[in-house]
Amino acid sequence: MRSRLAAALFFVCLVPALADPAPGTIMKVTPPATSQDLQRMCHAHFEMEVASVGRLGSGLQLTAAQKPLFDAWRKAHLDELHRLPCPPLPMGLDTPAPQRMENEAQMAEATTNALRAELPAVRALYESLTAEQRAIFDGPRRAIVPPPAAPGSQPAPHP
Repeated sequence: MRSRLAAALFFVCLVPALADPAPGTIMKVTPPATSQDLQRMCHAHFEMEVASVGRLGSGLQLTAAQKPLFDAWRKAHLDELHRLPCPPLPMGLDTPAPQRMENEAQMAEATTNALRAELPAVRALYESLTAEQRAIFDGPRRAIVPPPAAPGSQPAPHP
């Protein structure tokens, strides 16, 4: 009898909590990202890419002859990155399918155009690099923090 009473009391308390709120009730929800937030994210992404390219240039240990080629590639790369639509066009499920497909096509075209514009500069730079430099250029960009050293070994120098 006691458990039935507890179950009934629980049910009576739970049902109103699950019901829709009364009209005019202010609900606390997380607001969607504003245009300013998205612009800040775009700016932060661009700054991270500038830093990443700078670290890459340091890691390559460029010769005097390679430096102008690297500078030309860096300028082309960052100019094209800056031209890409940011924030990207909406492609989520909240966008109607025809518009989503149009947005995806526009973004793909913009990315393809950026890569084509950057390609001559990257080819010129790549041809001037040594095999060791190409391995660095081809590989993943290094993180700011070096990976942890193996137990008992000396830590690697920061790049």
